[in-house]
Amino acid sequence: MQIIDLFSTPIASVYHPNHSKIKESLIQHCLNLKSTTPSGGSNWISKSLYNTFNTHNILKDNTFEDLNNWVYDQATDFKNKLGQDKKLIPNGGWFNIYTKNDSQEYHNHNFDYISAIYYLKSKPSDARTHFKSPLADNPNDPSFKVDNKYTWVNYFIYPEEGKLILFRSSMEHCVETHTTDDLRITVAYNYGI
Repeated sequence: MQIIDLFSTPIASVYHPNHSKIKESLIQHCLNLKSTTPSGGSNWISKSLYNTFNTHNILKDNTFEDLNNWVYDQATDFKNKLGQDKKLIPNGGWFNIYTKNDSQEYHNHNFDYISAIYYLKSKPSDARTHFKSPLADNPNDPSFKVDNKYTWVNYFIYPEEGKLILFRSSMEHCVETHTTDDLRITVAYNYGI
């Protein structure tokens, strides 16, 4: 039997080859900005999570330039693999600093085409990123094997330093409650076409 994978929902991941060289200066820069820049995300449900959404666009911050360029190249490669030939337009970038008990509700970035999350500071035991299946829930579905890509209703990505994930901006995603005492810092990007 041949199974045709229709209407695929791709998520790409790639590791920054020089993460160990850029990590410390970017973490310190994020912490310095936290002390001088108000938190963003005024319409987010989670108010305790520090972020620079709409308060500090890292695309205009020279300290992030090398990372921004690398992420743009990866996003371009991803959109090419999706069959899109239009040029990506960087629409925004920000960072999030998770402390113990912070989380991020389910949301999407529908006004963009590709979104990205870069794990700047994290451990695999830190809060995972959840992606929700775009298929409608069907209460009549029978039970199924959990480890089957055709029946997943959620997909979890463990945070790993230096890992970048890319996905279509319409995908619903969230971050579970961060339960460790260590900081979890992510950098996020949105691109249009």
